[in-house]
Amino acid sequence: MVVAIQLAMEDFLPWDIKPHKGATPSELCLYKRDSYDVLVSPGTEGLVYVAITLRQSACHEEGEILLDMGALYAIDVKNWRILAVER
Repeated sequence: MVVAIQLAMEDFLPWDIKPHKGATPSELCLYKRDSYDVLVSPGTEGLVYVAITLRQSACHEEGEILLDMGALYAIDVKNWRILAVER
């Protein structure tokens, strides 16, 4: 499960990605991995599903609403590859 989470997170938010110059505090927050929650569910035939969602209390400035920040991954744990991503 942990390896599946690592594979999905590295695709979703690579370690070497940097925010653009002049990024707002909310934008800077979106580049932090601890701003996201991760849920994992075992599937059939060697599949694991990993859901990455923005933590409800993270990255909000007053008057700002962030919607649809996350992704759902289908991970093949036999070959350690991403089969599908829904963003």
